[in-house]
Amino acid sequence: MKDLQSSERILKILASQKRLYILLYLQKNGSATVNEIAKAIGFKHQATSKHLRLLALTKMVKMKKRGLFVTYRLSLEQAPLVKQVLRSL
Repeated sequence: MKDLQSSERILKILASQKRLYILLYLQKNGSATVNEIAKAIGFKHQATSKHLRLLALTKMVKMKKRGLFVTYRLSLEQAPLVKQVLRSL
């Protein structure tokens, strides 16, 4: 039952096209700040930040604070389901 709930939560997060764009951007570019991601994919800073927080809560991305800036990168601890989805895009 726990695996099913976990998969459901992951699939709900991945159901957003905006979050998929963010994950693909990080997959291609390694790490980036919210501003870099927002500018590259054409989203507003606030929306990008919100999506990154959700991705961080579900351990799909890692965040690292450097002074005033926070950089994001794909997490090495991603669930196999996430890796499979990213490979298929």
